[in-house]
Amino acid sequence: MNLYDQIGDEKIDLLIDILYDEIIANDDRINILFHNGFEKVKMEQKRFFRMYLGAPGNIFSMPNLKQKHYIFPISAKEARYWAEDFEKALEKLELDETLKQFLAQKIRTLASQMINTVK
Repeated sequence: MNLYDQIGDEKIDLLIDILYDEIIANDDRINILFHNGFEKVKMEQKRFFRMYLGAPGNIFSMPNLKQKHYIFPISAKEARYWAEDFEKALEKLELDETLKQFLAQKIRTLASQMINTVK
């Protein structure tokens, strides 16, 4: 059973909603990167995480995250802030602790792949 099967659409959506609506919206270290609001990014993140976690029917090729985020200057600092916020959102989700820890590790790896600048 893959991560998608263990977490499911409902919790993926809830996780992303918590991440952006509750955590990042109130994190002045990083929310300035989202000057166009959160709705579009939430929709993209929900789709991405379904694929990333193994939703059925998806043939997933990992995108170049550095290139995908080129319009936002993301240093190691911003990547760390995003990963920290993701972990805070995970804490609010009802999910097995082992799954949370495993997913948090995967998120730290993803965050490091977004780095596209040195500040």
